[in-house]
Amino acid sequence: MRMLSLGVATIVAVLTVSLGAQELRPEDRALRTEIESRYDIVPLSNGIGLRPKASNSDVRLIEVSDAISVNGVVVTGRELRERVGSDADTILKLSYLDPAVRRAVFADAAESAARPETPQGAPAPDRPEPDRERDRIEHRSGGDRVRIFGDVTVREGEAISGQVVAVFGSVRIDGEVGDQVVAVLGSVDLGPKAVVRGDIVSVGGRVHRADGADVRGGVTEVSLQDASTNTRLAPWLGGLGMLSLFDGFGGAFPRLMGTTFRLCLLLIFVSLAMVVARGPVERSAQRISDNPIKAALVGLVAEVFAVPVLVLTCIVLAISIVGIPLLLLIPFVILFLLVLALVGFTGTAMAIGQWMRRRFSLGTGTAFSDVWIGVLVILFPVLIGRLVGLGGFLTGPIVFLLVAAGFGLEFLAWSTGLGAVLSNGFSQLQARRALRTPRTPAVPAP
Repeated sequence: MRMLSLGVATIVAVLTVSLGAQELRPEDRALRTEIESRYDIVPLSNGIGLRPKASNSDVRLIEVSDAISVNGVVVTGRELRERVGSDADTILKLSYLDPAVRRAVFADAAESAARPETPQGAPAPDRPEPDRERDRIEHRSGGDRVRIFGDVTVREGEAISGQVVAVFGSVRIDGEVGDQVVAVLGSVDLGPKAVVRGDIVSVGGRVHRADGADVRGGVTEVSLQDASTNTRLAPWLGGLGMLSLFDGFGGAFPRLMGTTFRLCLLLIFVSLAMVVARGPVERSAQRISDNPIKAALVGLVAEVFAVPVLVLTCIVLAISIVGIPLLLLIPFVILFLLVLALVGFTGTAMAIGQWMRRRFSLGTGTAFSDVWIGVLVILFPVLIGRLVGLGGFLTGPIVFLLVAAGFGLEFLAWSTGLGAVLSNGFSQLQARRALRTPRTPAVPAP
């Protein structure tokens, strides 16, 4: 038995050495060098992530595992070439490697990417050492921390690995947050020992940052109070806010106030959609960028048949005795369709915002800023029409054309977004069915 154990250990050692030599082949090193010249390596649990170094790229992350995904959407070889061009061949070579070899080739690269480098001759950053950071953290929590109609607090000595979100509330950070911090209709307060590794977004509030707070992402704030103060219309917001929900009634000034109020509501709703369903929103934006005409046609067809199908379903359920209790689910179905439409509209706004940023060379921006720019572009004709309407009766024809064009653009944005969401859902359903369908091996010809 001792001789047998010694022989097995010898064979294992030889295989380990041979596999290690195979993992460090010159062609594998050349492949890693070529990929590192264009992408940052992100280690994943089931593969390798590639983040483009070019700031003007719409591709945020490429995942290479059993399949290749771009921004969370599985793509084919042809779709990959359309997205990344000549880099597709290099990424396909990477996908052909054995998973163990792929992890071994990029093991040291992932470790070096995780360690921040200090330029030669530059003073070391005034930050605690990693060991000291771990020492001052007393409690670590995994996942996200989300609260609706309330405030969220991360105390000193506490670390949250995910994101911190407060809807209709504020956020107070005195510890460490590993992802983004978002406050909708609330403010974000950072203490002197706060560490936020992601972006900070405040909609309807402020971002207060104490001296010593460490923010490693972007900071975006949209204060509705400042918007109303700068336009000198704040005294009218309280009295005309709820009255002008439908901005087509009243005189020129109430209509302008109604459109402004509706713009604020849309900014709040799309921000909520980004917080709750960021993945579907980004996939819808990508679908619209790839084929906007197809998405618009799918959305228009769905809107045409939605009401007749819903009415027919209600009639069938009412006639059948068994289906009468199911009528209670109809309001939830309608609410679900409205949520899908909001997610799709947010994706349309994101696609428009990204196009505007590229078209006018506005530089890099967060996903929230792209969505807000898109909403402003969609409502821009109506806003201009309402402003022109303040000029009096003679501006009526111009106002009518601008408002009609604005409502048409907004309707098209909602339809295109709904079509993109439905198309993505149908594609994911087809992909799941394809994975569940067993493959029949090909029988060789006699």
